[in-house]
Amino acid sequence: INQSIHFASGQFRGRVIRAELHEVQKADLGRKYARVDRRPLDPPPVVLMRLFEVSNPGLGSESAEKEIQDYSYVVVLGFVCTVDLFPLRSSPDSSKTGLLPDVLHYVDGHPITERSKMTSSLVGATFVQPACVDYLGKKSLMFVFADLAVKTEGYFILRYRVFDIFSQPLDHPECVIQAEHYGGVFRVYSTKEFPGLQASTELTKQLARWGVRLNIRETERKRRKK
Repeated sequence: INQSIHFASGQFRGRVIRAELHEVQKADLGRKYARVDRRPLDPPPVVLMRLFEVSNPGLGSESAEKEIQDYSYVVVLGFVCTVDLFPLRSSPDSSKTGLLPDVLHYVDGHPITERSKMTSSLVGATFVQPACVDYLGKKSLMFVFADLAVKTEGYFILRYRVFDIFSQPLDHPECVIQAEHYGGVFRVYSTKEFPGLQASTELTKQLARWGVRLNIRETERKRRKK
């Protein structure tokens, strides 16, 4: 994961490619999932994928990589990004942190472990394909999680992982995870505590203009007080 891969099949056959993921828009909040009133995370999480071609791999100082310049020529069919959900404990326990063998990541001192994964608490589209859109003046590949809700209250982060189902690495029988990234913290509220929604971000509006299916709000929507 997050390493260069020599592909034996697919659009990058015979080439060595390294992928990166970056969360360019994180969710801030969500409302606990209910069958009668499903509210996705807001703003919708958005992940940027960058691809680099590696030349002279394994030759130390002679090895070099260059980002693919025009992503409009990349075949997006086959690329898939998936998410996992991890809870954030209320306070880090420094006395136990060093004893955890499966720590994957830290968020402000809070250990994130594989065994704490709560992906089964996600509802909606946990696998998405990329959209090729204009971003910061160039074509870019973005995964937009517009339909993702959480069944449980609390603080969480998402782990994003990307793979290409049509590309097989050399000397490997199946597709592999090319890159992963841990996103920022968001909170899921109960229905009574939910503060309401902010107006849609500029990035959300821009993605909608490029044809990504998203709900757009021009103004803030606060919870009605009884």
